[in-house]
Amino acid sequence: MTDGIIVNLPFIVSIRFFWLLSIGLQIAIPALAQQGGNRLLPTNDSAYEYILRLQRRGHLLDLNPTALPYQWGEITNAIHQVDTTRLSSSERHWMDLLQSRFQSQESTDEDIHVGYSMMGAVDLLNSERMDMVRPIGNDLNVYWHASLASAYLEAGPAVAELSVTHSNFYDQDPDGIDSALRLLARSEHSYVGFNQKWISAYIGRWNLHWGSSGQGSTILSDNARSRDQIFLRLGGRRASVTAILSELDSATDGRYYTGRAADDSVKFESTRRFHAAHRWDFRPSRKFMISFMESAIYSGPSSSISLRYLNPVNPFLFVVDNVPKNDDNNGFLAGLLWTQLNRWTIQGQLMVDDLRIQSNTGPETITFALTGSAVYALPSTDIKFTFETVSSRAYNAPQTEGQYIFLNRGIATQFSDYVHSSLSAEFYLDHRVPGLRMLPKIDLLYQGERDMRQPFPESSEVIENLLDGEANRTMRTSMSMMYQPVHWWWIGVDAGYNINRGESNQFIGLVSAGIKVNFDTSINLWDW
Repeated sequence: MTDGIIVNLPFIVSIRFFWLLSIGLQIAIPALAQQGGNRLLPTNDSAYEYILRLQRRGHLLDLNPTALPYQWGEITNAIHQVDTTRLSSSERHWMDLLQSRFQSQESTDEDIHVGYSMMGAVDLLNSERMDMVRPIGNDLNVYWHASLASAYLEAGPAVAELSVTHSNFYDQDPDGIDSALRLLARSEHSYVGFNQKWISAYIGRWNLHWGSSGQGSTILSDNARSRDQIFLRLGGRRASVTAILSELDSATDGRYYTGRAADDSVKFESTRRFHAAHRWDFRPSRKFMISFMESAIYSGPSSSISLRYLNPVNPFLFVVDNVPKNDDNNGFLAGLLWTQLNRWTIQGQLMVDDLRIQSNTGPETITFALTGSAVYALPSTDIKFTFETVSSRAYNAPQTEGQYIFLNRGIATQFSDYVHSSLSAEFYLDHRVPGLRMLPKIDLLYQGERDMRQPFPESSEVIENLLDGEANRTMRTSMSMMYQPVHWWWIGVDAGYNINRGESNQFIGLVSAGIKVNFDTSINLWDW
């Protein structure tokens, strides 16, 4: 009898603790409008494709088109605002896919939400690099990816999610440092968070992207591996301020990156690196938004989490070099504009890294990055033009530790010193074959010889501000197809021919497929 009491006492105490905690949360914190919706949807989730299509047609604009990831609850709320009786056949299919994913369960304010998901995907392509316009080699490569564990728990405004991702691309990525060890797995999407209407605070590891899904960003994109970070956001849909502070890998002896957050080996001195970014959004209407962004890499042998950089209303431009100054830093400023005019969706970003006067080589030069796109949306077709250009010195720095990279992957763009434009037409054939999309596309890339990982040029070294050296030109014509009749599986093909000036032409193709399984349930604490 005594043994039985000893065995069950911890369980009883745990139940009573969570029951009392839930009562406290209900008393102290108002119930959320989107109960059970504080999880973050990974930036590579296929749902963003359908959200983007609907946004181009004037729907789901309660969601910020240029700040990812979204929370599940805000997606659900945005879906509720759509009058589905006025949708076209293609729009209705996209909305059905989203509704089946995000409105699959009903719950009450007392519920704790628990669930898990599993994902498996594979990419087959005749290039080592996933970028089809900049391929490496011509051998067949097979990259597989799987979510080994993805589980979450939500209670009121609090949320926790754990995810372990396996991929053989971690150690085969031709650009990045191997970021996984045991079982080729790493935590890509694991965090704890608190979210209410006017405030969000998350800490953990996940990807952010300050731009529309699938398009470039000049300050923060999901190109780099996810990293450990603190996220704070204050405000609502019309105006908000966001602050991010993350830990990067360190630089050793000023020569190379270790792939470790800190390397205190005796042989080499380690310089710790951190990334901070602020964003101010102003959105006077659903169809117009302007944002100001700033970012900084700060570093030093004793650098650590800094409240100066985390403070969202502490502008780097004016105060980052004030005393006491304990770190070196490399800062960036950027502006973002997004607007929708009838059928047109237009957006652009401009980042300014530095303004230099080179008296020995000519006039002033501006270190910059520019991205933009214009999309004309027809009922079942999107005609899209994109443009990106990054100057030769952008994202570089005189100190190795100031380069704008993490694990050798760019925090904003992967490359510098290039001009890239594309023209495409996306045909949505849902009225004939639900879930089928065809995309003919033309890409034109001019790539210079400079790279953000190269040593910063000496003051006496003469380089072009854009397209330095002998620029390589690549024109790619391609046709891609995506088939996703339901939200939990898909298959895609991308086939194209690259015409390279000064190099051999080549066919580059990709076949991808994936499947995802979700399980969600709710527990009512009052029934315990």
